[in-house]
Amino acid sequence: MPKACDSLPEALRGTEAGESMPMYQHRPALAAILVAIVAALTAFVAFSPASAAPTPANPVVERAMRDLGTYQGECWQWMKKVIHDATGSQVGFDYRFGYLDSGAIEVPLSEAGPGDIIQIADDSWSSADADYSGLHTAIVLTNNGDGTFDAIDSNQNWDGVVNLRPNYDPVARAAQSGLDVHAYRFSSSGAAALARPAPPVVTIAGPLHAGDNARVNTPGDCLRLRATPSGTITHCLGHNTQVSVTGEPIATDSTLWVPVSTPAGSGWMAAEYLLKEAPPSGANPSSAGPVTPVFRYRAFVAVAFD
Repeated sequence: MPKACDSLPEALRGTEAGESMPMYQHRPALAAILVAIVAALTAFVAFSPASAAPTPANPVVERAMRDLGTYQGECWQWMKKVIHDATGSQVGFDYRFGYLDSGAIEVPLSEAGPGDIIQIADDSWSSADADYSGLHTAIVLTNNGDGTFDAIDSNQNWDGVVNLRPNYDPVARAAQSGLDVHAYRFSSSGAAALARPAPPVVTIAGPLHAGDNARVNTPGDCLRLRATPSGTITHCLGHNTQVSVTGEPIATDSTLWVPVSTPAGSGWMAAEYLLKEAPPSGANPSSAGPVTPVFRYRAFVAVAFD
């Protein structure tokens, strides 16, 4: 009956039971070679990157992957839950400004990486009531470098289930519906060091004048923007939204109205719900001249103040 070692070369086979293997002339050299190979393999395993401490997983990706194959409902709501669990940030009520309001930064689509959010939407209709074909949210797993991404999302098959989406081409998909594409990054989702934290904003109570910057002061709610003093409501801007005062206040219907420039356009707001931004230490007051605001924190929500 053949033995297990029958596949080895004749020189390496044993003889019948009780017999010793003959010591051929080349065996010492062969043994030395085998010892060297074993030593090299041992060193390779010891210093192989696979044996090193694993790189911590991206928190957004790690959290998203936990839901793979489970029912989570609409893509937007699922993404908000993932971001909150992974970073502590609460995405706002708008498909564009809601990201910025929660502290995310926008990054070029070509630079989007693991944990970043790709949002397809219409920039002219990004409010919470947006409803049109092509609106979609996905979380990046890998940037393939050719305009496509390996991503994960919910409800891609209209079944509310979280699935992988390999070779996702958001630009092509957006073009099919005439929509826009943006990528957003939260501070703990990857290259946070690229984002320079904004200095804290100090606000003060006091009269507002042309050239001042101000912040909406309606915690948990929003402030109505009107076309004219006490006139038609055009938008409602969330707490802490930055606005720029463009003229002098006017008193109408027992309310002091301030002309402002905002992320949603120009209009009038009630002065009592605005706080003036204090000028930086050592700087001239903002009322010394017009100032163009940087609209970073902003959101439109349903509940409102006049």
